[in-house]
Amino acid sequence: MKRFLSYPVIFFLLLLLLAGCNAEQKLARKFVGMEKPMPILVMKPDIVFKHNLKEYEIPGIDTLSDYLKDSLLYENSLFLREIDDSLLVYFFYDGFERSMISMGYTVFPEDSLPVLMAESLSATVVNLAQISLEEYTHPYLSEEVVYDEVIVIDGIDLNAINFNIWIELSKLNVEGDHKVLFTSDYLMDDLNGLLKQHLITGKFRFDYTIDTLTLADVYDFAGRFGSYSAGYLYDYLLNRYVRENIPASYPYDPYYYHYDTRRRIVYPVDSGERIIELN
Repeated sequence: MKRFLSYPVIFFLLLLLLAGCNAEQKLARKFVGMEKPMPILVMKPDIVFKHNLKEYEIPGIDTLSDYLKDSLLYENSLFLREIDDSLLVYFFYDGFERSMISMGYTVFPEDSLPVLMAESLSATVVNLAQISLEEYTHPYLSEEVVYDEVIVIDGIDLNAINFNIWIELSKLNVEGDHKVLFTSDYLMDDLNGLLKQHLITGKFRFDYTIDTLTLADVYDFAGRFGSYSAGYLYDYLLNRYVRENIPASYPYDPYYYHYDTRRRIVYPVDSGERIIELN
């Protein structure tokens, strides 16, 4: 015979679950509200790695050596060859630094390293070890439901750029505590379209315009990507604090929390909304 839980038992289990979540959220909120005692030393990369993934645009490219292939792809890229590495890193760093400061951290530039080491000060070292850009074509696909009919809109290619960042996280003057984190985001052409139906034939047509990416868009997005990356790093530090301070007898695996700076709240997020810790 199957055994069913009674309502009082279910209610009791729900109370236990909510109590557990509440313990985690208390620690998360404590991290948000506490003064950050350890400053952050941010180190910037000198170059940006750029890759054009549109091999299909160059006939016979598969017969070339890797060096010639990369050179030809770079020269035939729409954006990459125009991007100034120093300028892109500047915008990324500016967005990153502003966000970390807004979340309560004191941020030191990398030229402060000799002073911090000479005075044996504690600091979290955030090495923006590598930034890479990937130019590619994103196929547009959309489905519209009209009168119980599904209209598929495809066959439209949009220019896109993937932004990737690898962050090395460690503590100054401390051996062995070293983590490598990764996150990415993308930017693409802006498409505006409208599905229209012919009055006589009844056939549908998708009228659209494409607002093509510009170099200014790329630099602007670099700043936003820097801010976005800082937010993910903050979440990582917040969740590390929760894991380190939750009691050893805690019976659950803690949720992963995100801090919403606009609404000033913390809430659980799934695995697709966090920075990745690499092995």
